[in-house]
Parts: sequence; structure tokens; C-alpha cells
Amino acid sequence: MAKGKKHDAVNEIEQELEETEKTLAESNKNNKIKDESQTIDTITETKEEADEIKKKNEEIEALNNRLLRLQADYLNYKDRTEKEKHTIYGDAVTAVICDLLPVIDNLERAIAADVSETDNFKEGVVMVYNQLMGILSKKGLKEIDALHKPFDHNLHYGVAFEECEEYDDGIIIDVLQKGYTVNGKLLRPSMVRICKMS
Repeated sequence: MAKGKKHDAVNEIEQELEETEKTLAESNKNNKIKDESQTIDTITETKEEADEIKKKNEEIEALNNRLLRLQADYLNYKDRTEKEKHTIYGDAVTAVICDLLPVIDNLERAIAADVSETDNFKEGVVMVYNQLMGILSKKGLKEIDALHKPFDHNLHYGVAFEECEEYDDGIIIDVLQKGYTVNGKLLRPSMVRICKMS
């Protein structure tokens, strides 16, 4: 009988042991499921964070590209307006000087008139002429040097040919009206007579 009680006690212990193992196994299984669930949640959160970071980086890149385009547009606009300003200023100066050319011609005629050198009137005209030419030269006016130079159809306007043995063929022998450039651009060609060999 003692053996039977021992056997029953061993059986009970074995059953309790089996139940404990089952409980432990289920507990481990539940814990494993929880761990996997937490891992999935963590992966999901990480993926969402990564997507959000990627989206923000794309927005930053788009804004940077837009900023670069705006800067380039602004620099182009600034350069264009600066060029337009210089062009408008140059055109205005050229127009004013062009209107003053007849005045310069008349002052030169007055100076060239046969009047006594001691005449105060002529001295005054020379002073006004020199002052006017000084101001206009600062604005870019330059006289075309034509006398005794080879004829250049880009700078000179030939009105007559004259036989002359002193100079070679095609050399300017007389300037009838002075020509001018403004900042390198032709304002008025020199009106000239040209030597023609017989």
C-alpha cells in the first residue's frame, strides 16, 4: 500500500510538472507573440518615421531647388536691368550730343572766321567751345581723325574726288565736316574729299 501511495504521489507530481511545463510553454508562447507584436509595432513605427523623414527631405530639396531658381531669376533680372539702364543712358547721351553737333559746327565756324586775334568776342567763343568739348569728351565724344588718313567707308563720307599728286590714291585731302564717335559708336561720319590719282 505504501508503494501505491508513493506511486500516486509521483503521478501527481508528474502531472503537476506537466501542467507547469504546459503553463510555462504557453507563457513563453504568449511572451513570444507579444515580443513579435512589439517588434512588428517597432518596425512599423520605424518605417513610418523613415517615410516621414524621406517626405520632409523631399520637401526640403524641392524648396532648395525653388530657392536656387528664384536666385538665378533675380540675378538674370538684375543683369538685364543693369544692361538696359546702361543702354538707355548711352542712347540718351548720344541723342543729346547728336542734337549739339550743329552748335559745335557753328562755334567752329565762328572761331575760324577772319577776326582779329585780340578780339575779346572770339576769345569768349573759344572758351565756350573748349568748355563744351571738354564736357562732351567726358561723356564719350571723340573726333574722328580723318585728314591725310586712308579713306574708310565705316568712318568717312566721301563727297568728292580730287586729283592730287601730293598724296597717294584713296587718301583724304580735305575734311569738309568733322565726324564723331560716342563711346566707340559712330555718331556722324566725317564728310571728306579724297585724293584720286590721274
